Amino acid sequence: MSYTDYLRTIKSKLQRTGKTQKSLRVKTIIEQFGYQRRSQSFIDDFNTALDELGLCANPRLDLHIPLDTKIAISIKGVEPINEVAESQSISAKLKEAISVKHDFFYYLFDFGSEQEYERFQACLDSHQPVGIFLIPQVEDFFSDIVVKIFNYELIRKYQYGGYNSIPKAVARKIPSSIASEDKDCEDEQENPISDASIFQFYRSTMTSIILGNTGLELLDSEKFDQQFEQISLYANKYNSEQFFILFHCPSVLEIQAHQQEDALGYLVDRVASKIPFTFTLRCKYPNEVSIEHKEEVYAHFRLLLELPYYEIEEDDASLQDYFLELQKAQIQAESQLLLKMKAEHFYTLKWQQESKEYIYLKYFAIKTLESIGYGLSNIGCEVEFTSRDEETIDENTSDDDEEYQSEIIEVYVKNQVLIEIETLKYQEFQDNNLFLDSIKRVLRKSKVWPNKLESIWLVIPGFEIARNYYQLKKAKEILEYKFSGYYGDRFQVVIMAPDYEKHQLVPVSFDSINYPSFEYVAQKPSLVQAYPTTNRVKEFKLDFSQVQGLKEEKEKLTRLLKLQSKGYKSSIGGILFYGLPGCGKTLLANAFANESGRYFFKFSPADIISVWIGQSQKNIRDIFAQAKKKSPSLLFIDELDSIGFNRNNDNAHTDQKATINQLLIELNNLQNSDVIVIAATNYLSGIDSALKRSGRLDWKIPVFPPDQVERMDLFKHYLSKIDMNQLVNFEILADKSGRFTSSDIELVCREVRNAILLEEISSALTTSDVITYINNLQDGGLSLNEGQVKDFLEECRRMSVKNPKLETLKLEWGLY
Repeated sequence: MSYTDYLRTIKSKLQRTGKTQKSLRVKTIIEQFGYQRRSQSFIDDFNTALDELGLCANPRLDLHIPLDTKIAISIKGVEPINEVAESQSISAKLKEAISVKHDFFYYLFDFGSEQEYERFQACLDSHQPVGIFLIPQVEDFFSDIVVKIFNYELIRKYQYGGYNSIPKAVARKIPSSIASEDKDCEDEQENPISDASIFQFYRSTMTSIILGNTGLELLDSEKFDQQFEQISLYANKYNSEQFFILFHCPSVLEIQAHQQEDALGYLVDRVASKIPFTFTLRCKYPNEVSIEHKEEVYAHFRLLLELPYYEIEEDDASLQDYFLELQKAQIQAESQLLLKMKAEHFYTLKWQQESKEYIYLKYFAIKTLESIGYGLSNIGCEVEFTSRDEETIDENTSDDDEEYQSEIIEVYVKNQVLIEIETLKYQEFQDNNLFLDSIKRVLRKSKVWPNKLESIWLVIPGFEIARNYYQLKKAKEILEYKFSGYYGDRFQVVIMAPDYEKHQLVPVSFDSINYPSFEYVAQKPSLVQAYPTTNRVKEFKLDFSQVQGLKEEKEKLTRLLKLQSKGYKSSIGGILFYGLPGCGKTLLANAFANESGRYFFKFSPADIISVWIGQSQKNIRDIFAQAKKKSPSLLFIDELDSIGFNRNNDNAHTDQKATINQLLIELNNLQNSDVIVIAATNYLSGIDSALKRSGRLDWKIPVFPPDQVERMDLFKHYLSKIDMNQLVNFEILADKSGRFTSSDIELVCREVRNAILLEEISSALTTSDVITYINNLQDGGLSLNEGQVKDFLEECRRMSVKNPKLETLKLEWGLY
């Protein structure tokens, strides 16, 4: 979108809505046009477009204005309206209740059914640990907000409950041991798990676990297992307080592209076996721009942070910016609350041992009553009623009773309004249901209420209303039914939310909230089927048909597949690929894994070798442990000669020998597991003989460079992916590329593709174009040299290899 089109849209909106200005942050303007930083040309073009459209910006955009500055864009000649004069009075606002909307999770995530969403809602307020998998569709624009919401709600619950300690979040780095219940434990303060409320496994970790196929990613998975095991043990031992475990997963597109839907499903099941209340929150939208109910989400945020009428000038702010702006406003409003309180209000207030938030709600109640016409002299705070009072409604109490009920009413206007402040912190009746407790408490206190009342206000913290609207709607219905029988049909039960900005209480309405249908809907058996199919990535499965050449090698592996299909899995021992570099050993192993229906994992010496004594052996144990856990799997060990070299070598030190011994142990321990190991080496003679003996890596398959026919197939395969008119003779290309490996041919085709993208080749691709890049690679150095080929031919002679490619290789390199 051009500057002019963007600003013309703003001007049209101002004219259509009658607003005088639109405020945008500098960084929002820059990001709108895809820039990360501003330049003078950008500033000049933007300001020129403003002038041409008859718009003005205050302050004017320049190179030095801070990125967080709000710029007000308005139409020239239109004076800003005095917002104070136009704003609606508090009393007028109180006449119309705020309509409570569904919460952030309802609008953004797909739960599969209403029952699952209701179960999620119920678990958020339970005292049980909750596991949550956050799965983006494409972009992860919500994870940070989810963490902030959970953290804010937990903090507010602690504050309203009058607790001194504040819950905290910890990352995935969990200590190796959990503090015991021993009161003499001196290290308890150093243990973050003991009082943490939010545990997070970040996206990098979850990507390794769900999509990973390298040794380092398998090590990450093993660390995850150990850490999660500690958290789950802690959850089962200490679950008196609510806490959350958040798993920040890769996107659906990534999971589908790697064909790892099953891996995600198995992981969710494994977590759910330890944390029963586990949910998969699949985002409905690919990015934030496509959200359909953004205004409803904004309204939820305002109620959650107890600023129901707060206005942000940047009306199209991102969810994160909107939430952060509200957080800053809430903190500022609360910090200034006492400073703005008048002396007469402070004098009217009475309190005992309540939290300061509880006292603030009483203050808001007094202010609200005053704003609708009641004088301070008519408003009572901490009024005591007893069942002996003549004006109470308890008909079952006689004057002869020695015991009588006494209750304190937080705020009261005689015979008109009675205000109960319900912070839901009490557990008097031990029903483990705060709302049932609240109903019982109100009904108990009603026994001493006056005989004449017009309404009762139940003051509930905004974060409780924003989260627990189903329960509060039902509680309101129950209490209205009960009290209408005594006070009459005109009696009202009003749910009030605090407004920290205005120091008022705001009535709320649940009319727009419908109860769940509670009709059973069968859950979809696969996580993938619940994802939108419109954005599904076209699946690409690497199999033998995608591996060009290597005909003899694939035939040998096909024999193993036939054994597996007949159920003889134990007949498949380890496999050793040996041959020249760049000939497709890794690609062949990956294709074999897919052909056999196994997860493919690979690791190299760089993944396991450590400078610390004993760490290399532990890494090998952990990698094999993960391969077993994720079986059926195929574990590919690249450059085996760097790990499993001959232990009799004079240069081998003790830790290196121990590493080889550990590898031998792990290979022996695969007998009863559904794991196949394929190792690859360029130097067969350098491998320790114990690794090559029967029962370990006993299937030895040489991998040859492509012959002329295979080179022709390789050029056809790679060049077919280039969308361009081609006049290519593949036989000539195969003839000109003697001594090339598979990776050399792939590199030539990649260079050709880059040349086309750079328009260096623009009309049609010809044979001479490709030959140019073949010659460039021959001049620049091929993957193989004569010494490597000689060593390989010697190893083939010792292994008594019978393959027609041997003669071809000797002929091409002139080694007769």
